[in-house]
Amino acid sequence: MTLWPFGSTSFLDPDDEAWQLALWCWFLGQFGGIEDVRRSPLVLPTRTFFPPTDKTGHARAEHIFACVKKLARMPDWPCRLLAQPRRAELLVNESTVLKPITHAPAGTFAFDGDDVVITYEESAINDPGQLIATLAHELAHYLLHNWRAQAPGGEELHEPATDVMTVYMGFGLFGAAACFDFHSDDTGWRWQRHGYLSQRAWLFALAIFLELRNEEASMLKPFLKSHLLSDLNEAVRYARKKELIAQMMRTLRNSAGARAPG
Repeated sequence: MTLWPFGSTSFLDPDDEAWQLALWCWFLGQFGGIEDVRRSPLVLPTRTFFPPTDKTGHARAEHIFACVKKLARMPDWPCRLLAQPRRAELLVNESTVLKPITHAPAGTFAFDGDDVVITYEESAINDPGQLIATLAHELAHYLLHNWRAQAPGGEELHEPATDVMTVYMGFGLFGAAACFDFHSDDTGWRWQRHGYLSQRAWLFALAIFLELRNEEASMLKPFLKSHLLSDLNEAVRYARKKELIAQMMRTLRNSAGARAPG
């Protein structure tokens, strides 16, 4: 059964778009609709959202975590924050290729007895954008864990769905910006990939978030690289041309009608 009508071209693979749109419908149906989305701030890397601090090391991570929890509307949700051991990066220069010995995630969410524990990679303290994206992902795990209904895609797509949940929570800019990091330094070239979505999937989710809130992509211009902003604008144009928000609202109304007692 085809869930969504697509033309000859789409911003993502049609199956990926159909899954994302079904997921957004599920979020809206479970968490309170457009009104709830609009209660989530569009979080930006500014002092307004993340007041500066003189703290260093783990204390700095704790400060950022407190900001993320507040912005996620989860300030009183109990959990402990712990640092992971440092992991190796992939390093390439003229004579050397070093691959990580382990493939530890950037963060984890788990229960230790009755306590919730969230971990982060220690080196991320020097990359606040990456750290914010990681902490938002783990808090999204926490939020979804408390919801008995299973999101579209089931367990197989749980991690990508958790990434999209961070966009719903207002942190899409950080996920899109941190998705792929490729840079050079005095020792060679380094790359890291963060999250479970492709960059275009992140931007598609961010476009849906903006459209649900009637906000313009141009407000993100100071914070996105030019090619990401260009792709985000493309995603917004595509969503408007295909009237994706209207489709989602019709689906939600039909679902509500189907659940209503006869």
